[in-house]
Amino acid sequence: MSDPGELLDELADLRKRARDDRHGYWFPLLLLGILTLGSLPLSRTDPNPTDHLVDGGPGPWISPLTHLRLKTEVQQTLALELYWLAALLVAVLATVWWYRWRAQRVGVETPTDGYAQVALLGLAAVLLGIPLSSSVMHEYTLFYPTPLLAAIVMVVLLVPAVLAFRTRRPLLVPVGLLLTSVALSMLQVPDVDVDLGTGGGAQFMAIALGLLTLAWVERSVLCAVIGVVFTAFALIVNNRPVENDALGGATGVLVLAAVLVLGGLGALVARRA
Repeated sequence: MSDPGELLDELADLRKRARDDRHGYWFPLLLLGILTLGSLPLSRTDPNPTDHLVDGGPGPWISPLTHLRLKTEVQQTLALELYWLAALLVAVLATVWWYRWRAQRVGVETPTDGYAQVALLGLAAVLLGIPLSSSVMHEYTLFYPTPLLAAIVMVVLLVPAVLAFRTRRPLLVPVGLLLTSVALSMLQVPDVDVDLGTGGGAQFMAIALGLLTLAWVERSVLCAVIGVVFTAFALIVNNRPVENDALGGATGVLVLAAVLVLGGLGALVARRA
């Protein structure tokens, strides 16, 4: 008769192998990296820039495509915006397809419903929620939002947002994202002044949100580390001074693409090992 301790160890080992077998985040990482590299031809600097460079402040919320551009004057602004909108939607759909196809191959399914909801609604929150709440806050606030007050408001909003996500009820996901977008908009108060993409680069924050959600779904420490590193670099790129350089913002795009591609290759190597 087998020892109960050995049976528990075998059960724990089987669970670990099942979790490892369902890890497939290397594919969306590589896909996002390739899509990011694909935006480079549309990121060339306009040789005759006008005087309407984005200053990083709250953008026109009713035109969310403007947040999918770069902070430099590029030759094909509309094409770049449409490219990123299509690329983000393709990335979400391809990721869901990938996990479902892979489940048929390995016999272990990673639930993607929560990821798809957060990714799509998160994209709307990044393109509409944060800019809208920032604009309303700047125009109609009845008090001056000091850093301390902004931190308090963020905590008050993020606590129920986390609770809404933890219930895992589909109807509460939009509520959690709404509260989160309003809370994050507090980072853009004058004394804090953290640009989350309203001045261009919202696509990178949408990708970061998707990666962190994927890490939660996969329960993967490596995916979480890659997501945190990408988020940090995205914030650096979004908050650097506006420079109409010869590369047209390609330097920051290349760095972010490198994080995604190297992260995807590293995850693939770790998976095969």
